[in-house]
Order: sequence, then C-alpha cells, then structure tokens
Amino acid sequence: MSPSTAHRYTLVDSGFHRDGEPYFSVGFNYHPSSTGCDYWRDWDAERLDTDFARMAELGFNTVRFFVFWADFEPEPGVYDPVATERLREFGALAARHGLQCLPSLLTIWMNGQRFDPPWRAGRDLWHDPEMTERQLGFVRHVAKALGGVADVLAYDLGDEVIHVDQAASGALGPDGVRRWWGLLAEAVREAHPGALVLQANEASAVTGAHAFRPEHADPLDLVGLHGFPVWTPFHIESVAAPKATALVPYLVRRGRAHRPVLVDELGSYGCDEDTARDYLRAAAHGALAAGACGVIVWCWQDFTTEAKPYALRPNERFVGLLRADGTPKPAMAAFREFAGRATGELAGFRPLPAPVGVHLPEHREDGDAGYLASGGSAAAAGFYAAQLLQRAHLPYEFTAGPPVAPGAPGGHRMLVCPSVRHITLDGQRALAEYVAAGGVLLYTGGDLLHGFGGEELFGVRITDFTLRAEDADSFTWQGTRYPLAREAGQLPVLAATTATVLAVFPDGSPALTRNRHGDGVAYHLNAPFEQQLNAPHRLDEQPWHRLYADVAAAEGLAGELVGRPTVDSPEVEVTVLGRGDERRALVVNHAPRAVRTTLHHGLGAEPLELGPKAVHLIGWTRRREADA
Repeated sequence: MSPSTAHRYTLVDSGFHRDGEPYFSVGFNYHPSSTGCDYWRDWDAERLDTDFARMAELGFNTVRFFVFWADFEPEPGVYDPVATERLREFGALAARHGLQCLPSLLTIWMNGQRFDPPWRAGRDLWHDPEMTERQLGFVRHVAKALGGVADVLAYDLGDEVIHVDQAASGALGPDGVRRWWGLLAEAVREAHPGALVLQANEASAVTGAHAFRPEHADPLDLVGLHGFPVWTPFHIESVAAPKATALVPYLVRRGRAHRPVLVDELGSYGCDEDTARDYLRAAAHGALAAGACGVIVWCWQDFTTEAKPYALRPNERFVGLLRADGTPKPAMAAFREFAGRATGELAGFRPLPAPVGVHLPEHREDGDAGYLASGGSAAAAGFYAAQLLQRAHLPYEFTAGPPVAPGAPGGHRMLVCPSVRHITLDGQRALAEYVAAGGVLLYTGGDLLHGFGGEELFGVRITDFTLRAEDADSFTWQGTRYPLAREAGQLPVLAATTATVLAVFPDGSPALTRNRHGDGVAYHLNAPFEQQLNAPHRLDEQPWHRLYADVAAAEGLAGELVGRPTVDSPEVEVTVLGRGDERRALVVNHAPRAVRTTLHHGLGAEPLELGPKAVHLIGWTRRREADA
C-alpha cells in the first residue's frame, strides 16, 4: 500500500467517514496467541498473515495493536531497525487483508504491568523535558514508518498510559493534559498528515478525579474509552446484570458530549462463555446506539504463552473470542452478528438529538480548599441519572458547557442536574438563564452548602440542617413512595418561599418543589436522589424512574416524544437512530432473562419476546411515519 492508495478517515457527526462515506470500525485488540506481548522480538509474519486473513473472512475491519516502546527504542533516540521493519510489515500485512490499523503508541502499561524502556529509569513522562522530547521523537518515528504502508484508522498516543505513574499523571491539571496531548498529536500529524489521533483510557476517564478526561480532549480528534463491569465504582452486581451492559453506553454518551468516542476495548472478565456472549451482544449494540464510532473487542484469541504479563496474571490468557486451538467461543457469533449489522443495515445511522439533557456542573478546586472542599464523590450521579432516563424511556444525552435554551441548536426541553455536590455562581446563573428561557429543570442536591442551587431560581431557602436521617428518609409524589438511603452528616432543611411544595419529608419540610422562573420551571429535590442508588440491587428495589417520567409528563414533555418508539419494560432500552429520512429503532434487552413486552411506535404496537440480552431492530421513514 502506498500513501496515495490508503483510505482517508475523517469524523462527521461523531462518526467515522472513509473517503467521504460513513464507516464503522469493528475488530479486535491483538497479540499473537503464541507470543503475546513478545511479538516484536519473537516475530512470526506467517502467523500474523493467517490471523489477519481470518479476521477479514469473519467480517471485521480493524486491528488494534501495541507498539511496545522498549522494543523499538532500546537506547534514547536510537530506533531498532529490525523492529521498525517488522512494524512496517505488520501494517502491510493488515492492509493486504483490508484491515485498518489502530496502533497504540508509547506502550508501557499492559495487563497491570510495565514494559518500560530501561533508560527511562522512572523519569516523569509529563514533567521531565527530556522525556517529552523522547516521546515526541518516538511517535514521529512510528507514524512515519506506518504512514507509507498501512491503512491507519487513527493513532492512540498510549493505551491507559496514565497508569505508568498515577501520582505524576494525577498531578497534571487540565491545562497540562491539553498541552501533553497537543504536543504529541501535532507530532503524529507532522509525520503522517491527515491522520486522526486519540488517547485511550479506562472508565476513570469519566468516573475518576484525574484530568485525562473527554472534556479536556480538544487537542485530540476523538477519545478511546474502555469499560469492564468488574472494574467500576457503580456496584454492578454481575456481568449479567442490567447495569453491566449499560456501563459502556453510559461512558460513550458521557464522552460524546465532548469528543467522538471509539470503544477500543470491550469485553468481560469473571464469567462463563455464554454470559460473555450475552454481555458482548447487548453492550456492543448499546455502544452503537449511544453514538460510538467503533467497537474493538478485547481480544482476538486466548494465549498459549506463559511469558509476562501472563505468568503474574494467568487468567488474562483466556479472554479471547477464539480459544487457543482456534475454535470460536459463543461470543464470536454474537460479535459477527453485531459487525454485520453495524457495517451493513445500520451503516451511517447516528443518534438523533434528544429532548432531555443531563447536565453535570463542572468544578475543580483551585488549589487546596481545606475544610471548605466539597466532600465525597459525585461520580455515580451521572451513571444513575442515565439509568433512570433509560428506564423511563426518555431520550437523553449529556451536555457540554453551559445549558442551551430550548429551541436553540443543541438545546434541551428538559435538563436533569443529578445529586449536585458543588455549583459555582456562574453555574447557578447559567441554570437560571436556561429556565428563564423556557426550560424545565430537575435539580437534586448533594451537599448542604456547595450543592444548593440558590433561592432565586428554586424558590426555597435553607433554614438549618439536621443530623436526624429519619427526618428526611422518604417522600411520596404522584402515588409513588421513594425511600431514601441517607448518608451520615448534615442534611439541609428547607422552607419554601415562592415555590410550590409537591412532596414533604417525615418532618414536614419540603422534599420536592416546583418554582416558576421566567418562562420555565425549576424542580428541586432536597436529596441526592441518584447518588443514593449506588448500592447493590438498590436500582431494582423501587420504580425510581417514575420521578423523572412524572416530571416530564407534568410539563408536557410527552408531546416531544410522539412517534418515538417506547416499550413497557424498564429494562429494555429503545434508541432511535437516523440517516437522512430513514429511521431505525434499536431495541436492547439489558435483562439477563427473557422479557415479554410491547413496542409502541408511530405505526402501531408490536408484541416482542426478547431473549436475555437480546436485540431487535425496526425501521421506517419519516414520510411513512407522517402518513401513519
């Protein structure tokens, strides 16, 4: 392959285009089974050729691989010519079989261990100027080597590289992260003009406290996100649990508010082959519905090698979709079905604008706030808000930046601010402007002092606090009782000024209120409603989603959803995708059991019987919908 025959990849509406046509990336993370991470030193081109031929034959188009820094730069500034030639051969072999390459540069961290260039000697990747120069030189070298022979989808600056030194990466603020990403991305683009650049991290890019987050990724073209059910702060009960297959779609929606998202690691640990199959089917389709531009599975084949890192973590050898003998596991059939759908009948379909937005007020302490710092973590609030909206069948997306007025491009008819622990004065004013312009706001508080949204907007004021959790441990509204699991600490006690009290706590103080502000309304719930759901099985204990559904119904939001499909079961997700005048409803059963439900849409009602983690698809055109 020459530069003139390589495809050109761009991003349109957060999705890949190849040579101007919509394109979905679907494939595998790859180390050869027999050599694992040693493949640049223990080279077997025939094995690569065989594996790539089979990937293409099975209907996949992308191979993600890892450029171990230690193998390519044995001494500072000296690049191994044999390894470099093997890299070029790797790219050419993939291109021979029509596979796009997704190289992960600066590979040091892998399966919980470090493959470090000895000469780095523990030096800081982000603060040491000499290490910065070495990184810039290395990414230029790799991009130049691959650019002329491989069909490169995008370059990953470094897979989960933040874990090489968590103290150093965690000390970097947003500006420092942007600078590092910007320097390396520009170096790649200099060596390979027109190339797309990302950097991939696990779920902490959304749930953690470090600054390697999608909202800071403007120097990148897109971000890579990984989500595995066994490693989350969200008390996911099992790989088969509904929350498990909703995790990656949640991460995609969070990231896509800021940058296109490629799910470049998707898989499961700690389960049998049938559970892994069902998980992959529902999670992959959920990621597509959420707007991912590709899904890359971890990983191609089980490993026969026992070398590092598998000697220390031997169970890492058994997460392939092929067994070591080459026979497919049940998950392979599920992934092939997904690949055919994503690159075939759903090619070019993207999520439609949603009427509901989830707004997470951004806040980062400027220095050490001492005893005034907001306590605790609000990481779970966004996840559980997403689960409630999904269960209420309210189409939603996450916001980026200040809220936009309803009716304006990017605006939302309703906005949810879940379990807010800290909001700034600018944040309060932005919400007030949104409501005054006609928006519907549901705001749930998560902190006595720093999470209160203000009397002017909500028509309530704090009169005191209490330590008696039983004073505010439940409320009832619209016939549904909501028992609250309150954290120990100071609970705010409110009084209404201009707001209408809709529900009260056992002590008689306002729980849920509604206040008219300008042309809109602001609902205030005096409890971290979403955050308190973060416990095993708690999401299933009550119909929590009715709160969201009842607010939407009370404000006439149902009118926004006329013609959009919905179902009776809260564990079944329905997402409408569009391509021009065409529409597709992607129905995903997140439950680990069969579900009988009815799909209601503009053309009628359709009884459905969905198997565990099953997927159903219907299609129509806007003209047909209007005629109906």
